[in-house]
Amino acid sequence: MKSKYLTLLGCAFLFACAAPRTTVQTAGQNGTIMVKAVPAYATVEVDGQAMGKAREFDGTSSVLKVTPGKHTVTLKADGYEDFSTQVYISDSQETVEINLRKR
Repeated sequence: MKSKYLTLLGCAFLFACAAPRTTVQTAGQNGTIMVKAVPAYATVEVDGQAMGKAREFDGTSSVLKVTPGKHTVTLKADGYEDFSTQVYISDSQETVEINLRKR
C-alpha cells in the first residue's frame, strides 16, 4: 500500500513539474522601431507625430513602441535633408539606419 502511495505521489510531482509556468498574451501586441541616425540629435516623427531625438531610440536605452501596421518614419535635423521611409510592423522590431545628407 505504501509503494502505491509513493508511486502516486511521484506521478503527481512529475505532472506538476511538466505543467507550463508562463503565459503568452497576444492581445494588444506592439512592435518596435530602433533608430540609428547621424546626426543623433535628429528629430524622429512617426506618422507625423514628433517622438523625440534619434539617440533616444537607438536600442541602448529605449526603442519606439508602435502598434502593428504600416508607419511612416521621418527624421529631421537643421542643416540636413529630411528623410522618410515606410515600415511595416507586426510584432517585430524594425531598424531605421541612416546618415542624413547635408543640404
